[in-house]
Amino acid sequence: MLAALLAGGPLSAGTVAAQLIERGTFRIWVDGTEVGSEQFTIQRQGTGDALTTEARSIVSMRDGRRLETFLEVVGPQLTLVRYAAVETGPDTMSLTLSRTGDRLRTRTTTDWGLKVRGYRARPGTFVLDEWVAHHYFVLGGLAGEESAGRRLYVFSRVSAGIEPVEVAASAPESIELGGERIEATRIDFGSGEGAGSVWFDGSGRLVRVSLPGRGFVAERSI
Repeated sequence: MLAALLAGGPLSAGTVAAQLIERGTFRIWVDGTEVGSEQFTIQRQGTGDALTTEARSIVSMRDGRRLETFLEVVGPQLTLVRYAAVETGPDTMSLTLSRTGDRLRTRTTTDWGLKVRGYRARPGTFVLDEWVAHHYFVLGGLAGEESAGRRLYVFSRVSAGIEPVEVAASAPESIELGGERIEATRIDFGSGEGAGSVWFDGSGRLVRVSLPGRGFVAERSI
């Protein structure tokens, strides 16, 4: 099932063609050194509460590590339904996350064995996984004064659990992207070592992710 999700899930098999929303590439830096890239696609099908959004990516690191991901969210609130990730390289890891009612269940298989965990599925629970820039597209609807102070709940395959993160602020900002100046909206979130910022351009595309505490920067290739 994990291989099927990564290769192409329900949208690909449905009778109604899915709409491609975004496709692109991020360049990835850690501590100022370019370390890899991410290719991703986001597609949607349906409307209203029946809206299904699926996102897939392949992250290729220069040290030989590779991560493939699949994310499924539903409705206008982007409610988390499923997530899958397979990491290969010096170490291997596969993870699946699925939702049943108000519970999330994860199965993680590594070289050291199998771990199964359960979590409460709170409203505003999102996957923001390590190395993966495109996951931050879910923050695109949080621009505006009314979103400041909103609490989100974040899952990552490398975290000990689902962690609360507060949206700090959003503001317009001119940034340089690919040698050009563009107008963007910056959204700040978290605090201390967990703080980060994302930028969306005028068409709503996620173009930059910065996580200073991890030395991580991802920038959209034009």
